[in-house]
Amino acid sequence: MITSDTATSQVDRDLQAQLTSAHDSPSSIAGAATIISIGNLSSRIVGLFREVAKSFYFGNGIMASAFQLAANPPSQFYDLLIGGMLNSALVPTFSGLVSDRARDERLADFGRLLGALIGLVSLFLLVLVGLLWIFASGLAAVLAGGPDQDLPLVATLLRITIPAIIFMNLSGILTAALYARRKFAFTAFTATVYNLSMIVCVVLLERRLSVSALAVGMLLGSVLQVLMQLPGLRGIPIRLSLNWHHPGVGQIIRLFLPVAGGLALAQLAALVSYVLAGHIGAEGPATMSYAAQVIQFPLGMIVVAVSSAILPALSMHGGQASHESFKNTLAQGLRLVWVLIMPASIGLFVLAQPVVALLFQRGAFTPASTTYTALALRAAVPQLIFAAIDQPLINAFYAQRDTRTPTVIGVLSTVSYLVLLGVLYTLSTRGLREFTLTDLILANSLKTGLDACLMSFFLLRKIGGLRGFDIAGLGLKVCAASVLMGLVVWWVMALIQDHVGSAQFTSNALTAIIAAVAGLGVYLVCLTVLRVRELTLLRGLLRRA
Repeated sequence: MITSDTATSQVDRDLQAQLTSAHDSPSSIAGAATIISIGNLSSRIVGLFREVAKSFYFGNGIMASAFQLAANPPSQFYDLLIGGMLNSALVPTFSGLVSDRARDERLADFGRLLGALIGLVSLFLLVLVGLLWIFASGLAAVLAGGPDQDLPLVATLLRITIPAIIFMNLSGILTAALYARRKFAFTAFTATVYNLSMIVCVVLLERRLSVSALAVGMLLGSVLQVLMQLPGLRGIPIRLSLNWHHPGVGQIIRLFLPVAGGLALAQLAALVSYVLAGHIGAEGPATMSYAAQVIQFPLGMIVVAVSSAILPALSMHGGQASHESFKNTLAQGLRLVWVLIMPASIGLFVLAQPVVALLFQRGAFTPASTTYTALALRAAVPQLIFAAIDQPLINAFYAQRDTRTPTVIGVLSTVSYLVLLGVLYTLSTRGLREFTLTDLILANSLKTGLDACLMSFFLLRKIGGLRGFDIAGLGLKVCAASVLMGLVVWWVMALIQDHVGSAQFTSNALTAIIAAVAGLGVYLVCLTVLRVRELTLLRGLLRRA
């Protein structure tokens, strides 16, 4: 299941939709998008190093899985609460207080709303965290119900990570306020610092605290996210209160309620996924996390980047869904993301073993861990391909100010996913078929595939199709070129491994790099022969970079 920084990426994409208001110039939008993108990239790089550090000290064994299970609740409560409100309610409401009135008046009202939100949310979260902390053992029994999980360890880690719920959600409120005031630099690198905090803590404290060092780093990172953003609020007269009668509070609730059910269901699905992973085996939750982290790179560098790049232009034509410019921009985005994501997906599928070994196989992460994680990574690759279709279409709906359709589609695909998991689990309990981690991850890939199909059907019906943009023709060319590339990558990988093996860091590095370069060369030749015009566009971008 693609998790981890995916939520952050979704927030980044959705927030950029808010940057396209009438008084924003193209240059200001581009500048904001650049800051966000740089922060997102740095977060992914440091996040990968966080996983490398975790794999070195704890492998994908019982301690790594215990931390992953304890780290999920804070992230899920954030996604369900403030993370879910961020783009749908908080930013629009705060943005409405930035304009249309005298500066002193709007600043005062801005400060009153911000103070009321901080006060009300803090009170609610203190009660929630207190209850979760008291019943941490019961929560651990739910999260780590598998026969091979260490329940006392999960409960201990939960008591460290649960308070992070408060700071993660407060950080989200501050992020929304700063985005509304166009102060992006204060928010762009909070996720980077969050990941860096875990790396530093595990390196410095692992000998004394063992896996608890990761949990301490997570809590410290959530606190630092709040502290980093406070200087950006200088000059705002924040008045802390519990004033739930403020008109802005009511508006936020009204905007958030339509999407709350979908968010709750999505978080339930994520919870079920990790619980089932724990039942499958002690390595399940940690292995899912490592595979997801590898997938995050092409997801962020290609799908998120292209989806975010087309969003401002789509938004300018959002009120005219059948407008030719809207269709043209969407088609360009879909073509470009397909040209990039298909070879990346096939390359990852073929090179899963050396890539995982290169990134993680050291310390407590054994060759057996590499084999298991590579299987999980291959199962996640289809999800990457489906996401390449799904995310640009979601942004196209957002550009038309339509959040209802993606929400309904998300609910349908999530319900289908939960039903499929129920069927697989029932077959397993009756001894008819073993339920594996690969099954679990493939089921989530199918969920994203269903989401992409439904999104395509309803959007194309709404805008009258994309005839004349040769989407299908390009898809066939790219698939053919990618398959040929994959065969070459497999052949080169086998050739190198026959000579240097696959046990050492150097041999895995040589295999991954040489095979990838050979595959890239074949792919570029194929695109040239097939006259794929996106190749010229990519060359132009590289020259300007």
